[in-house]
Amino acid sequence: MNVLEIENLSLRIGVQDILHEITLSLADKGILAILGANGVGKTSLMRCISGIYQPTGGEIRYDGENIAGLKSHQIVEKGILQAPEGRQIFSNMSVLENLTIGGGPLGTQELDHVLKLFPKLKERLKQGAGSLSGGEQQMLCIGRALMRKPKVLLLDEPSLGLAPMLVRFIFDLVEEIRAEGYAILIVEQNAKAALRIADRAAVIEGGRIVMEGAASDLANDSRVADAYLGGHVSAQS
Repeated sequence: MNVLEIENLSLRIGVQDILHEITLSLADKGILAILGANGVGKTSLMRCISGIYQPTGGEIRYDGENIAGLKSHQIVEKGILQAPEGRQIFSNMSVLENLTIGGGPLGTQELDHVLKLFPKLKERLKQGAGSLSGGEQQMLCIGRALMRKPKVLLLDEPSLGLAPMLVRFIFDLVEEIRAEGYAILIVEQNAKAALRIADRAAVIEGGRIVMEGAASDLANDSRVADAYLGGHVSAQS
């Protein structure tokens, strides 16, 4: 069963066509990875789903309902939350304040759950968010999104700027989050890490889907390996 279905989605900003008839689906409790170089439309797709951009054509169906064109706050209320590229935390607030703001009406109901996933944050609740390391800020960004207990979690470049050891930790954590029942759509340039945990994957070039299928199949496709993996790399490596 698919929780999110994107059909023939197009986006134009000004005179520039950004997305061209994107069709994808995210299974309930699944992980879908969107791969591609910078500037090909990955983040724009994420922003259409989360209501930041209004698509110029096509549908975005969530649990069968077309949500294309809804405002961001309406999409959040329906259960789709985004951890944005670049983290975008409130650096002048404490870790606890960032989390509780993210919780909205739920307040602190999800706080214990988030702190179990991110024990590092529990140690730094009173610390200013801007003083956290890059990896800790990424944990805070994801934890803030989870405070509303979404059904679909959108992750935009979660490994950006992180050391390899932290990249592995973040992606292991994404697997753990999925195991708790979340569906996850992840936009990522680190194709090897994304394909290791994803069920399905798609490659975007020039605002179009050029490849889509099982993550293991894409990891073993010579075109993907040459372009994104530096040669043949198994999804299980």
